[in-house]
Amino acid sequence: MTHDRIGMWTLLAVAVVTAGLFFWTTSQHKQGGSVADTYVDQAGQVHVLGVTLGSTTLREAERILQSKAEVALYIYPTGHSSAGLKMEAYFPSIADHTRVILLLDVPQSRLLDIESRASQPHQAQNGVVRMNPAVADLMNMAGAVVAELTLIPSLDVSADNLKARFGVPDSARPVADGTLVEYRYATAGLRAILGKDALPMLHFANPSAAKQASE
Repeated sequence: MTHDRIGMWTLLAVAVVTAGLFFWTTSQHKQGGSVADTYVDQAGQVHVLGVTLGSTTLREAERILQSKAEVALYIYPTGHSSAGLKMEAYFPSIADHTRVILLLDVPQSRLLDIESRASQPHQAQNGVVRMNPAVADLMNMAGAVVAELTLIPSLDVSADNLKARFGVPDSARPVADGTLVEYRYATAGLRAILGKDALPMLHFANPSAAKQASE
């Protein structure tokens, strides 16, 4: 009974953190906020939903988010913001139905080795190819470190919400033929994509890595 109660309170805590992510003040962000807040520590690592980018492993992230991830190998086409071979862990629904995608830090040489044993590739309409790693490779991913985190909230997020939480963006530009707007917050390691008829997407990476990716 005690373990059930602990699990319930953990799920509720994750739900509250996710729902409140966009409504804390800018001053809280600058000061680091509470333990559950989203912030960048003195080492330059982003903390979001209890996950520390560059330190937390997939195994630890599954425990923190109280959910089992679907791990797969992806090939993103040239021109895509994530172009190349990537290993990702997908959480279809955490406590409040928010979706989370983790990019795992796996060397390219190892990804190519895993690709050679993966399942038959399946290509989606957007050109992204997915492959399922072999069972042994999947098991080895438990210790892989989380490099980046993408949050797809179940609640609506507006530009005003982002401004209240993170301040004025460093840049805001139309993407996808003008149907979406991309907002960048360099010091927070955040790239947010919002659109009237699209689910919000918030992508977090450690500021140093995010800067290299944008150059």
